[in-house]
Amino acid sequence: MLRGDRTKVCLFLPLACLGMMGWLAAQNPPLTSTAPPVAIQGHNLPASPDELVRQAIDNELRATASHEHFQYRGEKQAPSGITTRQYVETNDGTVARAIAYNHQPLTADQQRKEEARLQKLAHDPETQQKHRKDAQEEDERVKKMLKAMPDAFLYQYDGVEEGPQGRLVKLRFTANPNFDPPNRETQIYRGMEGTMLIQIAEKRLAVLNANLVRSVSFGWGILGHLDPGGHFTVRQTKIAADRWETTDMTLKFAGRALFFHKINIDEHDTESAFQRIPDNLSLSQGVEWLQRQEQQIAQKQPQQ
Repeated sequence: MLRGDRTKVCLFLPLACLGMMGWLAAQNPPLTSTAPPVAIQGHNLPASPDELVRQAIDNELRATASHEHFQYRGEKQAPSGITTRQYVETNDGTVARAIAYNHQPLTADQQRKEEARLQKLAHDPETQQKHRKDAQEEDERVKKMLKAMPDAFLYQYDGVEEGPQGRLVKLRFTANPNFDPPNRETQIYRGMEGTMLIQIAEKRLAVLNANLVRSVSFGWGILGHLDPGGHFTVRQTKIAADRWETTDMTLKFAGRALFFHKINIDEHDTESAFQRIPDNLSLSQGVEWLQRQEQQIAQKQPQQ
């Protein structure tokens, strides 16, 4: 399913965005894959943690073909401020409308700009074509990252814990020294390590914590780099019978570009209030849906 301009909503989109930057310089000493320790036996888990990850990734890939559409609210916190948006999923990508900045309603000028942008998306064929193309490319990047995950790391079972959506198995991972990245996006895997939590009953990825332990060069080291010490945390939540979505993400990386310009990625995104909507909306209908919601909100607000 296309997700359009929805910002970092997929579990692996942060990696996909960073992976586009280029090469990694080094790799980590690997963990050794082991059979389940006594503490997690009896949970119907594969003896090999690598196999469990493969099963979970297969489930994530199948889930990307879902045709269920939702509306939801997203909030992005960055050094420049907090932006709140309303999102609607359509057949041709997700449509978003800014509804607040720093928890304050948009000014009249901001509302006019949002309305103009949405009208262009609703009626301009070139804008619609670019929107579809961007959404398709985003989906392809995410799929590349997902498919490479089982081979990119070596995994080790690290216990079982309870979560709000059931029992979770914890795994630690480090870079696989034998992994040969098949594309530019997955180069970043060679410098990462961390932990993940997989929901046991459905074998779905619930939490991913990853740390950058080696410098990442992009532009073959000429244009810039990302410093070791960067990290991100992503949490998925079950929002429907067969649908899990990213509901909380922290992303923090630093580095330099073009010799002098500092890179400072520091974001915290949350998503909530998921509701099913018709599954066959076009981009134009998605814009109309957002407009109707905006009108309903305005009608509920007290008169000044």
